[in-house]
Amino acid sequence: MPTKEIWINLPVKDVVKSKEFYKAIGFVHNTTHGDTNDSASFLVGEKNMVLMLFQEDVFKNFTKNNLTDTIQSSEVLFSLDAETRAEVDVMAVKAQTAGGKLFSKPEEIQEWMYGCGFSDIDGHRWNMLHMDTNKMPQPDNSNQECFIINTTINATAKKVWDYFTLPEHILNWNHASDDWHTLHAINDLKVGGKFHFRMEAKDGSSGFDFEGHYTHVKTEEDIAFTLVDSSKVNIHFEKVEEGMKITQSFETGTEDSTELQKQGWQAILNNFKKYTENN
Repeated sequence: MPTKEIWINLPVKDVVKSKEFYKAIGFVHNTTHGDTNDSASFLVGEKNMVLMLFQEDVFKNFTKNNLTDTIQSSEVLFSLDAETRAEVDVMAVKAQTAGGKLFSKPEEIQEWMYGCGFSDIDGHRWNMLHMDTNKMPQPDNSNQECFIINTTINATAKKVWDYFTLPEHILNWNHASDDWHTLHAINDLKVGGKFHFRMEAKDGSSGFDFEGHYTHVKTEEDIAFTLVDSSKVNIHFEKVEEGMKITQSFETGTEDSTELQKQGWQAILNNFKKYTENN
């Protein structure tokens, strides 16, 4: 059976004081689970990851091991994402105000990240990072050709985004010609999420898997992903007078000519326009 959830368990010296700390930095207190004299539960982020706090003696009984001295060493670093630099600055202030300590003030990191690091009142270390993927260092693909395609769809931004990203719609438009179709579509639309579309000729004579992982997602604005052959694709959604303009840039693969690849992907994008406007 595949794992469905993962949660964090931390030892604390005083559950009551630790609860106040995590409430103060914006974590959601989960009163329906694990809220006792020697434990507390919090929900973290949009996915509601569970953070459990246990009195030190209870934690030691679970782990059958000694506790790490968080003043002298660190066993793990928990990372939180931030959509803006301002969120990082706010978290740094919240953590200090709530009794935590900053071990890294808000600062630029490697020229494409902005972050801070703080420890809670028991010394457990957290950091928060805002990552500008447009500035992320990229491998040298200077010798690889690229091509750009685009179209404009007469529809709202939400409709275009939903029809472009939801598997139940992808199945209906993701083919370059009527003698091909997409048999199934899996699309985990988030940074690090994977997608897998199985595309085949209707007569079963040929087919291929279109798959990769997302490197950037901004709802109704931008998508970037890397295919399994390391080719990169960027998609931009722009509101225009006629509706929504989609511009896609592709690094060319190795199997077909650049012009043939461009024609194929433009045909798929044209098919998306037709499907979206007619449904």
